[in-house]
Amino acid sequence: MMKDFINMITIQTYKKFPDRTFGLGQDVSTDLLDIVRVPALFIKNSKIHKELEETRLKQVTLDAGAPKEIYDKLLNALSKDYISDSELVSLGSKYGRKPYASGLIRAIFDGQRGPAIKDWPAKNYLAVAVGMGLVDLDYTTDTYHITDLGKEAVALLDKNDLDNLRNFMLERLYEYPYAAWLIRVVNTDRNKWYTKFDLGDNFGFIDEPGFSSLPEDLYVDAMFEAEYSKNKKLKSQIKSNYESTADKYMRWLAGVLVKYNLLERKKKVYTRIIDGKEYSVSLTSYKVTLQGVRSLNRVNGGSRFSRSIKRVRWEYLAPKVENAPKRKTARALMLKFLSEAPNGMTAEDMSVKINAINSSLNSIADQVLDDAKGLNRLGIEISIDNKVLKLKEKLYDFIIPVKNNETFDSTVADNLKNLILPKLKELDHKYLQAIDIAYKRSNTTNHENTLLEVLSADLFTKEMDYHGKHLGGANKPDGFVYDEETGWILDSKAYRDGFAVTAHTTDAMGRYIDQYRDRDDKSTWWEDFPKDLPQTYFAYVSGFYIGKYQEQLQDFENRKHMKGGLIEVAKLILLAEKYKENKITHDQITLQILNDHISQDEYIKDF
Repeated sequence: MMKDFINMITIQTYKKFPDRTFGLGQDVSTDLLDIVRVPALFIKNSKIHKELEETRLKQVTLDAGAPKEIYDKLLNALSKDYISDSELVSLGSKYGRKPYASGLIRAIFDGQRGPAIKDWPAKNYLAVAVGMGLVDLDYTTDTYHITDLGKEAVALLDKNDLDNLRNFMLERLYEYPYAAWLIRVVNTDRNKWYTKFDLGDNFGFIDEPGFSSLPEDLYVDAMFEAEYSKNKKLKSQIKSNYESTADKYMRWLAGVLVKYNLLERKKKVYTRIIDGKEYSVSLTSYKVTLQGVRSLNRVNGGSRFSRSIKRVRWEYLAPKVENAPKRKTARALMLKFLSEAPNGMTAEDMSVKINAINSSLNSIADQVLDDAKGLNRLGIEISIDNKVLKLKEKLYDFIIPVKNNETFDSTVADNLKNLILPKLKELDHKYLQAIDIAYKRSNTTNHENTLLEVLSADLFTKEMDYHGKHLGGANKPDGFVYDEETGWILDSKAYRDGFAVTAHTTDAMGRYIDQYRDRDDKSTWWEDFPKDLPQTYFAYVSGFYIGKYQEQLQDFENRKHMKGGLIEVAKLILLAEKYKENKITHDQITLQILNDHISQDEYIKDF
């Protein structure tokens, strides 16, 4: 039986520990009974273990062309109680795409085009097995072992007691915070069909990229354009650019709930007439079933059921973003302190307690409030009443791993967000994601670049009452926005080393200006926008600018006979906040964007 360690979240110090990803899965079976095959690797008399040892391991390694050393290493790993990540997933990246198995989890699942699955789905099977509490990670040795829950599950599998195993895994699903979150979301409107975009839009931390979905209507518009042009490459690019990490996980998790009849699934079809011909774009959508409605009582407590105890891990508490360990630790400490405060705690007191553990976490009360909202969007319910937080869940014990004398670095983005966040009284905090993207120290993804474009355009259209929209795609600016007097051609740039206004970087903007003026180019992005605006400008939106950008901007303006501006993302966010507070007009916004002599530091100071 599982240990009933409730509200005993432990801070544990290590010299070093692995920072891995657990919980959600992609390319994983939606039948949770298949997940039980993973802990079976640790039970030496289990059917799966014996089959692997006696016949299957040889079939998926040596018989499939693997070097003998792989077979020998995996056979040796089967004799262990604690098995390493590489032994479970892949003994080396060079084997990841090989048809033969290079890890034990690869070996126990049939591949689509070979005897074994690839290392990516194998990694995800492990992540889900850990997330369901069947397998656990020892931080000290960086090895995995089976849990008591895993032993119970394997025993049921070996007895072929599938009905009881299915119910056993359903109980694990109710304890799984992500499933609890999804059940709560679809019960919000029981008549609605939810797409992955709807679900992703309600998932994760609002102020950091990685979880966020792009708007569904933009995806649909882009797909219609690809359908009309019969451009398969464009369709592939759209899917890559618009699909977030959250979207991919949503498909799997929703599929699990469909398997348990908690959701039903259908295609949501959009149709559009273009040049006299009908085109269609479809998305998978989900709606809660009667059984899914009843399942809400299991995760929230109700009827004859007590609220399910949620299984949380430190690894759940941030996506793959810069300074993820810092964010995970601060949020894990929130859960620890809330679990020890039955009457709740103010956000201000919480930030003080977090900083007392490690001052380099640099917690502020406004971030605590945002993190509480984000934890709710992971399935860990926290009530927020007048800045007082109260944990409504019971949690199983988990470890908060910290390193000896660890000092967390604050990125430029972290520091900027801490300055700006307390100033945002009206604006949605989701726009702070743009700062993370614009200042990202590593290369940005296609999805992140598209998200920056969308957030920049939305600050104008959804927050500052401009018309227009995000455009994106080949041979188009990122957006065009306008009011009765002024139009803006927008181009958003995520340059980790700063954006330089050179002839090379302004080449595309020069084409957009010509296309807008001449209106006779093959690109017709300008067709939906007025041609008789009294004044049109261009604007770059980026983190910061480098080089002799003021001189270079003036030179570009002279060559193209159009004035423009260079605006930092942080300054644009503050402009939108000022506008929503009725402290600034469109004319003043124009002056601010065109005035490149006012730095964002000065603007933040004067805000």
